[in-house]
Amino acid sequence: MHPKKICSDMAFLGSPLILDGNDLYIENPENVYPELEAFVQSYKKRIIRYLKGEYSDHEHNVKQTIDKIINYFMGIDQEMNPKIDDWFNHDWDAAIKAARLLVLFWENGWRDLNSSVANFEDEETDQLSLEIYERAMSYFKGKKA
Repeated sequence: MHPKKICSDMAFLGSPLILDGNDLYIENPENVYPELEAFVQSYKKRIIRYLKGEYSDHEHNVKQTIDKIINYFMGIDQEMNPKIDDWFNHDWDAAIKAARLLVLFWENGWRDLNSSVANFEDEETDQLSLEIYERAMSYFKGKKA
């Protein structure tokens, strides 16, 4: 989910997200359920980058693509799965890179497989994510031509 959407939804609930240096706070946390607080916490690094103006739309497109690939590997039903399946069947190297990315997230501490990988990203995962994204875009644009 885009950090902008998370921020606007929280503000709509009367609990805007406040950035204080590198710390993120929920104003009026009594207005939100603990599950929503946990959700915000799971995207904390991305939200902080967004609030600092360091999170671009291109970066979001890369991370959103990776989120869809992770959902594919997790067996979560999504409209995109047949396309991802077709891509991996034709680009084995991309599938290997995606599997390597999951290992890197695991090595960075991602254990709750039902939560976002947002807080477990680093330079290495960002670089590999970009490589995977570029392969995906190249494949899907080539299919349309």
